[in-house]
Amino acid sequence: MAIVLFLVSPYFNIEDVVIQGNIRVTHSDIRDRLGVTATTNILMFNTTAARRRIEANLYIDDVIFRRDLPDRLYVTIIERRLSAYVQYRNSFLHLDDFGRVLEVRSYISESRPILVGLEFTRFQLGEILDVENAIDFAGVVLYTQLLVTHDLIHSITYINVSDPANIRILVNYLDFHVGGIADADEKVRTIAEILNELPDAGRMRGFIDMRNIQPLFFLELLQ
Repeated sequence: MAIVLFLVSPYFNIEDVVIQGNIRVTHSDIRDRLGVTATTNILMFNTTAARRRIEANLYIDDVIFRRDLPDRLYVTIIERRLSAYVQYRNSFLHLDDFGRVLEVRSYISESRPILVGLEFTRFQLGEILDVENAIDFAGVVLYTQLLVTHDLIHSITYINVSDPANIRILVNYLDFHVGGIADADEKVRTIAEILNELPDAGRMRGFIDMRNIQPLFFLELLQ
């Protein structure tokens, strides 16, 4: 009885919550969902219920709890990454690496490509977008990740995936035909080099065929 009373005594009340790993989701949001109060016993704390509340935020993929007795709780957040947008009526679906719909907003919150050419009639928050045309989201995400790696994410406007065998990356008025996902890193690196070498890239219109790696150009300078 004495041991039980000791374990449920205020000595084991959570005094310190250490939240780590979160980037997009705020500490205050996570704290609110944790449900920890001044009298929450660290040994009795229900991690299953807390995980369910925290993961209701779709940007959170997983939560790892660690108890550091007597009174410190570590909460490690693993977030989903915003990779691209899809326009739907007057709004934008925010997608993660797997094509999961994280949220719907009337505006774009960060520099990410807009995917065009996807065929779908409905969507559900928290679920992977159910597209009618066969599209390899992993391949599209590979391109978005490479665009980040090569510091092009702020320049890319659209990725057209209507033809999975000929993905097109549009930058301003330039239309890069990159084909499929083969040699994707080399193709994105070449796009970066082309944009760096064109002094008037922002005023150029045309297409660059890169399906066979070696680019073929058709460009004109806008007046």
